[in-house]
Amino acid sequence: MEFFGEEEFKKLCNHEAGHALVAYLFKRPVDYVKMDKSKERPGITHIPGSELEGDAHIAMAGHIAEFLMRKGFDCGLDTLMKDLPAELYRSDPDYQRFQAACYYFHLVETNVVEQDYNLLMACRKALCGIAEALNQRVYLTRDDIENILKKT
Repeated sequence: MEFFGEEEFKKLCNHEAGHALVAYLFKRPVDYVKMDKSKERPGITHIPGSELEGDAHIAMAGHIAEFLMRKGFDCGLDTLMKDLPAELYRSDPDYQRFQAACYYFHLVETNVVEQDYNLLMACRKALCGIAEALNQRVYLTRDDIENILKKT
């Protein structure tokens, strides 16, 4: 059964690519990234261990990546700060993890968003590479992600 149209699936791949890239940049070992055609959990970026370093950044990176890619990376930080909150739902697990990590680490939410924005804009080729590979293959290992990043 097909849950998602092609565009929706691509959006979800872009989202997971954001998580995977920022986790990698924070030197958190990504086991795999997997797309699953389930409404409950359409994409999973699996990071083993209980390390919390970068959790706020990783949690928010999916939403920011999806937003920037939808805008063709043609959007300033001001636009992101103004428009993204309207797309976030309090019940969203990523958003809850982001808020919890900000609270735990005493981080200012807008600073985390700005840092994610700068990372994703600077690494847009890598982000697009991961998203494209995920869209085609549905499952990427840590080695797959590292190989993509070596090419960009």
